[in-house]
Amino acid sequence: MEFRKCKKRLCFLTLALILGFAGQVVAASLVWDPNTDIVDGYKVYYGTSSTSPATSIDVGNTTQHPIDALPLTERTEYFFSVSAYNSAGESPRCAPVAYTAPDTTPPVPPFKLTVK
Repeated sequence: MEFRKCKKRLCFLTLALILGFAGQVVAASLVWDPNTDIVDGYKVYYGTSSTSPATSIDVGNTTQHPIDALPLTERTEYFFSVSAYNSAGESPRCAPVAYTAPDTTPPVPPFKLTVK
């Protein structure tokens, strides 16, 4: 089976933010609709180029992947896209979505502590 041009449902790749208490982002995941063709799995592409995210990871036959599992640099904007594959080959990638990796470094401690 040959993949047709990027399936419309697959192209609706969304960045799902799972919000914790007090409105802080505790986890982010990529979530997409399953392809309607026979699929063996999906590849997530990511990188700092909006036109062609270069690095890929095979996530198997699932329709989501945690962004925290990827080696991202804090405060850097990344672009993500997904393709589907089977024994006939790989589909085109869907349109990319943007995500800026949060700063996860705690602040430095206060200094010059005094008693008045």
